[in-house]
Amino acid sequence: MVDSIALIISTYNNPDFLRLVLNGYARQDDKHFSIYIADDGSKEETRELIEHIKETFPVPIHHIWHADKGFRKARVHNIALKAVQEAYIILTDGDCIPLPNMIATHRKLAQPQTIISGSRILLSPAWTKQLCSDQEIIHENIWNYLKYRFSGKINRIFPLLMPPRLSPKKNKLSGIHGCHLACYTADLLYINGFDESFEGWGREDSDLVARLLHSDVQRKNLLGTPVLHLWHKENSRACLNTNDALLEVCLDKKRQQAIIGIHELSDETCLKH
Repeated sequence: MVDSIALIISTYNNPDFLRLVLNGYARQDDKHFSIYIADDGSKEETRELIEHIKETFPVPIHHIWHADKGFRKARVHNIALKAVQEAYIILTDGDCIPLPNMIATHRKLAQPQTIISGSRILLSPAWTKQLCSDQEIIHENIWNYLKYRFSGKINRIFPLLMPPRLSPKKNKLSGIHGCHLACYTADLLYINGFDESFEGWGREDSDLVARLLHSDVQRKNLLGTPVLHLWHKENSRACLNTNDALLEVCLDKKRQQAIIGIHELSDETCLKH
């Protein structure tokens, strides 16, 4: 069982989603963790939301921000990783609401030299809109899960009903969701964090997991305890072909280290609130 946990939440100009996600972490059964919000250049509304929530939030929140120069998720994650003091990290996104047992589950199941890949449940566009406008609370019990599924609010129910446990180890990248990954901080630092060669949406998470696997970190899937993924339009795929090619090179060379990662950061690359 791990002692200290850091949660890194990526966000960009979506305070309505971020509010719902943070509300989910305020309701955790286990409140012994810290939050680092990796903000890829959001406007003032997001900063004001975080400052307001921090006043009464039950766990520490650190706002890590850099200027908006396009999709640079890998870079802002590295800035956040450089700031983390905790031994274990959960990576998630600002459009993924946790179940109340998420932190407790990861604390219980964390293993050295292991990256845990979690799953997600997709929410419908209509329910996402309703949650944002009404600030409705999701009620986590089997009867409500059944109602949500039969009314079309969620796309599946089975992961919500499973008790949390880990699968046997895997050695493939298929099924990786960057919105729900966890491992020891030392393992991420060893591979030099995220590779900032990946600009624009796509494959930076797969590259991260591939380099962990190359460095003898095993992958296990978390069965049960999914995150609830709020609906939104897809990000631009304009850079996907380029990023696919970068990932293939990483796989062919079995590279462990990020080409441009944490070690390449200067001390003037971020603002921390």
